[in-house]
Amino acid sequence: MTGPTRPRPVLARRLETAAWRHRLTVVRAPAGWGKSRGLDGWIASSSRRDRIVRADLDPWCADPTAFWARVTEALAEVDDRVAALPPPPAGTTDRRAWLAALAAVGRDAPADVVLVLDAFEHADTPTVCADLGLLLHGRSRVRLLLAGRTRPGFALARLRAAGVLAEIGVEDLAFADHEARALLDGAPTGHVEDTVRRAEGWPVALWFAAAQPAQRLGGDHSHLYDYVVEEVLDPLPAATRRFLLDTAVLDRLGGHLCDAVTGGGGGAAHLARLDREGVFVVPLDRRRAWFRYHRLFREALCRAATLDGVDLVRAHRRAARWFVDHGMPDHAVAHLLAAGDGVDAGNLIATAYWRMLDTGHTSTVLGWLDRLPPEHLRADARLLLAHASASLYAGRTGDVHRALALAAAAPHRAGALPDGLPSVDAGIALGRATLAALRGDVGGAVRGARRAHAMHGPEHVTQRANCEIILAGLAYYAGTDADAEFRLTAIVRSATPMRNTVAEVAGHAMLARVRADRADLGAAREHLARADALLGSRFAVAPFAARVLALCRAVVDHRSGALEAAVTGYTQARDLSIAAADRITAADAVLGLTEVALDTGRAEVARCWLGEAALLLDGCADPGRRLRARQAALSRRRATQAAADPTAGGLLTARQAAILRAVARGRSDAAIAVELGVSVRTVHAHLRGINARLKVHSRSAAVDAYRAAGGPA
Repeated sequence: MTGPTRPRPVLARRLETAAWRHRLTVVRAPAGWGKSRGLDGWIASSSRRDRIVRADLDPWCADPTAFWARVTEALAEVDDRVAALPPPPAGTTDRRAWLAALAAVGRDAPADVVLVLDAFEHADTPTVCADLGLLLHGRSRVRLLLAGRTRPGFALARLRAAGVLAEIGVEDLAFADHEARALLDGAPTGHVEDTVRRAEGWPVALWFAAAQPAQRLGGDHSHLYDYVVEEVLDPLPAATRRFLLDTAVLDRLGGHLCDAVTGGGGGAAHLARLDREGVFVVPLDRRRAWFRYHRLFREALCRAATLDGVDLVRAHRRAARWFVDHGMPDHAVAHLLAAGDGVDAGNLIATAYWRMLDTGHTSTVLGWLDRLPPEHLRADARLLLAHASASLYAGRTGDVHRALALAAAAPHRAGALPDGLPSVDAGIALGRATLAALRGDVGGAVRGARRAHAMHGPEHVTQRANCEIILAGLAYYAGTDADAEFRLTAIVRSATPMRNTVAEVAGHAMLARVRADRADLGAAREHLARADALLGSRFAVAPFAARVLALCRAVVDHRSGALEAAVTGYTQARDLSIAAADRITAADAVLGLTEVALDTGRAEVARCWLGEAALLLDGCADPGRRLRARQAALSRRRATQAAADPTAGGLLTARQAAILRAVARGRSDAAIAVELGVSVRTVHAHLRGINARLKVHSRSAAVDAYRAAGGPA
C-alpha cells in the first residue's frame, strides 16, 4: 500500500517507551492499521535506532529453522558474535542448545537491543513461541517487539501481571481526528469531517481517502473494498468467511443473535475467534459478549455478501424476529425497514415509539418514520401520531400541527398503541394541548389538556401523567398555585409505577420552583436532587424536561443568591426553549435574566432583556396572569432603578455606567461582554471613554470618581 506518509510523533513516543522499558512489546491490530508504517516511523526517529533490528516475517517462518535463520540474520547486524554462531539446527533438542548459546550472547551484549518481528502471525506456532520463551526468560539483553494481526501464543496474562509486557493496539494505532484531517489536507469541511467520522481512525481507509479525495469513503470504495477482500476475507478459513458474510447485516453481534441469523451454531465461539485473531470486531462490553464490526468493514462485508449471493433480506428478518423475541423493538425496527417490511415495521413503531422518545431517542424515531413510504405513513393514524410526538420533542412545531391534522383524517388502524395511550383520538387531543401550551395559549391549552385528560382512565398512567404535567404547568402560569402544587404532588407520588421520565423530572423540577417561591430552599434542593437522580438512572431525557429543569434550577440558584449559576441556568433554559419554539418557558427564562440584571444594578441590561420578553409575550395568545404581572413589576423596578442612577452626574452614558458597575464587582472584560451582549473590543472602547470622561487613568480611579459623583457601584 503506497500513499502519503506523515510523521506520527505520539505513536513513535509510545513505541519508544514501550520497547525500551519492557521485555516484550506486542503491537496487535487488524489489517491496514499501520503497524509496519508505525514501526518505520519510530525506528527512523529513535535516538537508539542503531540498537534496533528488524525482521520482516513471511509464511516460510512458520518453520522454526527458517524463523531463527531470519532472526539471527537481523541480530548479526548489531552483534558480530551472532554471525559466528552455527546455523540454527532443525531438531528440537539441538535447537534448545543452540538457543542457549544465542541467549548467552545476548546476556553478554554491551547494551540492550530491541528485536522487532513484523507480521508475527506468520510465525505464531506453538514451537516458535516456546523457542522465543526461552530467549525471553533467559536474562538476555535482547528485548522483543512482536507486531501482527493476531494475539501471540504466549502466556500474556502472566507477563502482564509481572509488569514486563507492553501492549499497543488499535486505539494506539488509530489516527486521531487532527491527524486524519492533516492527512486529508483539508479544513474541517463537511466532506472531510464525514470521512474522519466514517474511518474511525482506520489508517488504510484514510490513506485511500487521501489518494482519492473526490470519492466518498465507504465500504463500496473500490480500493478499500478490494483491500478488504484480498487482505482480510480471502486468507480466512471458509467457515470464518461464511460467518462474516452471513452476519454482515448486524450492527451488533452476540452469540445467540448470530446463531439465529445464520441458522447454525457456534456464534459465540466464532466471535471469540474473530476477537482473538483481530478481524475487525469491536467489543461493546467488558465481558466481550457483544461486539460490532468496524463500520466501514461492515459496509464492505455487505457488498461482498451481496456478490456472494447471501440472502440479506432473510438475514434482516431473522435478526428482527430475534430482537422482538428478546424485548428490543428498536433494533428490530431497523432490520425490518432494511428488509423492506414496511407494514411490520410500522406496527412495531406504533407500539415502541413512546418508550424511545421517553429515553431521548427522538432522532431515531424520526429516522424510522422518514424511511417509511409516505403513502404508508399517511394511511395510519398511529404512525402520524408518532410523527407528531417525535416532532414535538424535536421542537418542530410546524410538523406537529400537520401530523396531527393528518392523523385526525387518517384511518385509525387497529393495533396496540404506545404505553398508556387509550386511543388515537386521545393522543391527538394531548398533542394539540401541548402545541397550544408551546404557542403561549394558556386558556386553550387548559381546555385541550382537560379534554385529553378525560379520555384517559386511571389505568392509563403514563399518558395521563403527561396531561397532568401540562395542567400543572398551566395552572402555575395562570396564577392558581394551589392547583399547580396539588397536581405536581400527585405526579411525583405516583412516579414509581408511572415510569414516565418526562413527567417525573418535570414534576420534581416544578415543585422545586414552587418551594423556592415560598423561600423553602431546603425542600427545593431536595426536589432538584430527586430530578437529578432520575436523570442519572435513565439514558436520556426529553427536551421538554431538560428546559423545565434548567429553568427551575436557575430559579432556586437565584433565590439562593448564586447569581452566576442562575444566569447560566436561565440562559440555558432560554436557548433550549427558543429552539423548541416554547414561547412561555423562553419568556419566563428571559424575565429571570431581567431580574438578575436588576439585582446587580444593571438597569440598561435589564431594559434589553425586558424588550426580548415583550416580544415573546406579545407572540402568545394568552401567556397567563403570572408572566404579565411579573413583566409589569420588573418594568416598574427598572424604571425606578434607572431614575435613581445619576450616572456620575451625567458624565457617563447608561451603557458606560453599567460597564463601570461590573468593573466594581470584579468582573472580567470577557464576563462583562457576555452580560451586555457586546464584544470584548466594545467593552475596551467604553472603558477608554470612561477614563476620558472622568479624567482618570485607571479602572480603580474611575470607580472611585463614579462613586464620589453619586453613582451606585
